[in-house]
Amino acid sequence: MELKTIVFDSLKYIERNINKPIIAEDVAQNAGYSLYYFSRMFKKQMGLSIMEYVKDQRLIKASEEIADGKKIIDIALNYGYQSHSGFTKAFKNKFGFSPTLLRAFSFQINCLGGNCDMSHVFMKSTAIHATKEELYDLLIRTVNENMIEYDHEKIKKAYELACIAYSGEKRYSEDDYITHPMNVAILLAEMEASEDTVIAGLLHDILLKKANISLEEVRKEFSSRIVDIIKGVTEFNRKSDITDEDVIMVKLAERLHNMRTIEFMDESRWKEKAKETLEIFLPIAVKMDNEKIIAELNDLSVKYI
Repeated sequence: MELKTIVFDSLKYIERNINKPIIAEDVAQNAGYSLYYFSRMFKKQMGLSIMEYVKDQRLIKASEEIADGKKIIDIALNYGYQSHSGFTKAFKNKFGFSPTLLRAFSFQINCLGGNCDMSHVFMKSTAIHATKEELYDLLIRTVNENMIEYDHEKIKKAYELACIAYSGEKRYSEDDYITHPMNVAILLAEMEASEDTVIAGLLHDILLKKANISLEEVRKEFSSRIVDIIKGVTEFNRKSDITDEDVIMVKLAERLHNMRTIEFMDESRWKEKAKETLEIFLPIAVKMDNEKIIAELNDLSVKYI
């Protein structure tokens, strides 16, 4: 059995037993291996130890329950913490703020009639059916909020070119296809990617779609570097080692948005895509050391398995 499959099955086992007194030996035994051997396999694939992963997942689940209004002490006990203070310390170490603050914030949102969107744990999300104009405004706002030194005129030109490139194309959701690369670009800007990478994100699918522009036009309008990133994203081989960090960032942003909108795909493909995300893209996110992407990819994958 392949390493990825073994670890994948173990993640499902952990998910089923997340609020039980699970220990590393239990996970290894379930997989059919010694603790020493399995621990090495797990860390190689996931980038952290078995119990570090269990702890992170418990805290993410706990944050969801806090956002839903459950009592903090009840949640702490449910996930194996002996005291409110011990849970609070672990929570603050993970997220940078206390569970009490999250509870207060979530209470305010709920009182105003809104919904908690897990923004405390994950990357910023956008409205599912947001228009390209709304997404462009959000892209510029994200750039300004992060104080990234981008050429706004160049970003606008890339956006206009992308609108032409994907004109007439639709997603499974029936939204204009341009909304997908727009979301990818927004995620890249939030990740503080370079200007070239954000532009490549806007144009990353031109070789896979019936685009109305060519790579030469992109090279002429922008740069050879952007063309190289687009080629790298298009030629991405899931079984090979990727060394181009910009290509990796675009692929992660692309996969994250696709997982956010997976419900519009045929349900028969959900498990396949979720398994692929856990086996291929989650380890890449671990190497990039982006905790928010790691947390959200894992959460979405487990949800749709």
